[in-house]
Amino acid sequence: MEIRVFDISDNIKEEKIGDIAIANIEKIFNKIFSTKNTDHLMIECYANNNSIVKRYSGDKNFDLRIFSDELHEAEKKLDGSKNKQITSGYLFIKRDGNKLMLLKLENIEVIDKERNYEMKSSFSTEANYYKGCLFEGKLDKITIIDKNKSIAKYWRERFLDLSLKNDEYQNSNKLISLIKNIKLFSNEINSQKNFNEINSRVENYIFENSSFDKKIFADLLRSEGLIDQIDLNLIYSEESKGMDSEFLLSKKAIREKYNKTISVSTFTKIHTDNFSKLIMREGIKYEDGTIILTVDENFIDRLPEELKDGN
Repeated sequence: MEIRVFDISDNIKEEKIGDIAIANIEKIFNKIFSTKNTDHLMIECYANNNSIVKRYSGDKNFDLRIFSDELHEAEKKLDGSKNKQITSGYLFIKRDGNKLMLLKLENIEVIDKERNYEMKSSFSTEANYYKGCLFEGKLDKITIIDKNKSIAKYWRERFLDLSLKNDEYQNSNKLISLIKNIKLFSNEINSQKNFNEINSRVENYIFENSSFDKKIFADLLRSEGLIDQIDLNLIYSEESKGMDSEFLLSKKAIREKYNKTISVSTFTKIHTDNFSKLIMREGIKYEDGTIILTVDENFIDRLPEELKDGN
């Protein structure tokens, strides 16, 4: 195992660390990269041809300092000056067999350098001060993490040169399939008496919002009194780990999964892009051989003249 630490600000300085510091830093890696830590965004990526991770993978004698050099460059503006919008910090690197972990801490105050990088009591994975990357030998399965609300562009694109493994269409398809197959949530949630309400709530949520975030949606369920669980591992299923923890919702995917055509005679059909949403809003009903549709107020003027009042 090898651990190295670099102070990256205006210049790059490698920190000297001993055995005690190495042991303490390993605890930091274990805490942040733990599968139980769901306090950050976690996105699956793959390495592009010029990715530094790909270069590392193909070179047994790769000098880990190159990571600090590349990050230092990625944090600059196009004119070569320091980008002041990017917070300076420390780059921690851990190489252990085929596993590589990169961790940038933007708030070194939570670590006591004078006590060999011991975590202070103020250290928490809930604070917005770190970014990470986990590579375990597969260039098409690289995980990046960010404690902010979105993955920093300079971290994923300029520094690591990684592409998203799942786009919004793929993520949305996975989410909808999990919802329809009752596999989005954990067995604990699925067994709750109010599960049908929870499942309807998530469908309504994706119809009304432009993005899906596991943590934000879990917070919403708690605020509405539908669940009590806090740990995301107790809320979502193992299968749900196949999609990113946050992504934009694809209108195309929703339309494809929820569209429906209703035949009412040999020459008449009713088509809707979102039948579930129509049902939820009570926009359609059947009474005594007649289908009744509710017309949204904004669309009344678009009705054929033959259907308007007085005709």
